[in-house]
Amino acid sequence: MSGQLIPPPELAPSVPKDATPQQCIAIWCDLMDACHQFLLAGLRREIGPDGDLEAAYRQWYAEQTEEHHRVMQRMVDRFNQTLGGDDAE
Repeated sequence: MSGQLIPPPELAPSVPKDATPQQCIAIWCDLMDACHQFLLAGLRREIGPDGDLEAAYRQWYAEQTEEHHRVMQRMVDRFNQTLGGDDAE
């Protein structure tokens, strides 16, 4: 499947069947750290070597939070429309 950025699920790495809960948590933490490093690298690329990385991260986080709130508000509004509830405030 050329042109796909994400491989099909059957090609995804899996957690060993005999992994302990502690090992699963460690794998999850490693994944989260790697994702965070990718985010920081992307922000650094956008702002350049002399840009304020902390300020760029704060702005990114504020934008993500605002988008999340908009999505949640739309979901509440749809639930209220579907279920006949009062408007969400």
